[in-house]
Amino acid sequence: METSTISRSRRCSFAHTFKSGLSLWLVVWLVLVKPAPVQGCPHLCVCYPSPMTISCQAQNLTIVPTGVPDESQRVFLQNNRITELRVGTFGFGTQVLWLFSNNITWIESGAFSEMRDLEELDLGDNHHLRRLEGGAFRGLERLQSLHMHRCRLAALPHDIFHKLYSLQFLYLQENQLHFLQDDLFSDLINLSQLFLHGNRIRTLSENVFRGLVNLDRLLVHDNRVRQVHRRAFRDLGRLTMLFLFNNSLAELPSQAMRDIDSIQFLRLNGNPWSCGCEARPLWDFFRANRISSSELVCASPSPRRGLDLRFLREMDFALCPLPDPGSLAGTTTTTFSTKTRWWFSKHKPVSTSKGIFEKSSETVKAYPFNGGKPTSTKYELSEDEALLPKLDPEEYWANYGNEDAGATMRCFELECAPDFDVLPPSSSASFSSVSSHFSLIVLLSLSLLTVNIHLLFG
Repeated sequence: METSTISRSRRCSFAHTFKSGLSLWLVVWLVLVKPAPVQGCPHLCVCYPSPMTISCQAQNLTIVPTGVPDESQRVFLQNNRITELRVGTFGFGTQVLWLFSNNITWIESGAFSEMRDLEELDLGDNHHLRRLEGGAFRGLERLQSLHMHRCRLAALPHDIFHKLYSLQFLYLQENQLHFLQDDLFSDLINLSQLFLHGNRIRTLSENVFRGLVNLDRLLVHDNRVRQVHRRAFRDLGRLTMLFLFNNSLAELPSQAMRDIDSIQFLRLNGNPWSCGCEARPLWDFFRANRISSSELVCASPSPRRGLDLRFLREMDFALCPLPDPGSLAGTTTTTFSTKTRWWFSKHKPVSTSKGIFEKSSETVKAYPFNGGKPTSTKYELSEDEALLPKLDPEEYWANYGNEDAGATMRCFELECAPDFDVLPPSSSASFSSVSSHFSLIVLLSLSLLTVNIHLLFG
């Protein structure tokens, strides 16, 4: 009996010791394993430990809060009333900084210079930010994404993007930009997407996109673009998407189109396209490239108003000189297809005055022999040219690239040339015919000679 009691006592003692040890190990595990709370979280902010995130959004803050931990990876300050960003404001090494929807009016040069690891900066929807100082983004050489949409920016300093070599996404849409100066983006060698839509840009100059050798998407729609320089796209050899719809374009130069030979998506609708001779380069571009495109409705000349430029046919440009594809200066030739030459030999327009027409990238200049002075005017269709046969879209694509296919080409809405389907006689047949005629002439000559000899000698 006594032995049994001792044994039970020992078991209870062992169980108590085991439980005490387990509790001790549990406390140690909780201390070592459980994440420690974030230390020094700024007032009115919520902080999260992994990844280190400081969220101070929508707190009516007028300045950037102090005490943000240096190891913070993401700092969210959107939807506040912050007005200025000065040097020394940001002493933390974050990767993502959101400042959109504030009242920012001024960013001091070098305000972000200590944020060497910053990869994404969002300053969008700051409606009072109308100008930027040069060097505002100095030091952000690791920045990959920069948002400045809807800020009412009217101009950009020439060095605003200086040394932003890592930038891939640049959002400048829905500002009030009137002009983009040359070499503005020249350091952005890794830029992939550039958003410029919804501004007031009027022209795209020769060097405006210089340096953007890796650009994939360019959105310039909903602007006021009237003119594109023929070399404006010369560095955009990798561009696959170009949006230029809802602008004021009447034409695009041939060289500009040749420089974007990798394009896959092209939107040009909502422009007042002129479909006279100046439309020939763009028409040629669509014939040579099968891409996804919008409609291109002609605004002029009046006989072609409402037609789709893409579905015009070669006959519609038969009176126009063709651009020389090997020339960057836009010199012209007058090479037409066989059928086009035949049609005009039969339906040659009657002209009461003579003139010399020169095609340039901007206008067709007429130099009538009137004593002197050349006049410059947009090309307008004559009545004879307006009568040229037209091809509907289905017929056009059915014979796409097959204009001189001889007997395999059907004649649409025009009379076929005589012997259109008859092959020319072979060289051997021609030689045989000539030989027969020569033999007959020789026989006749011999006969006449025999008659003359008989009369002379009786």
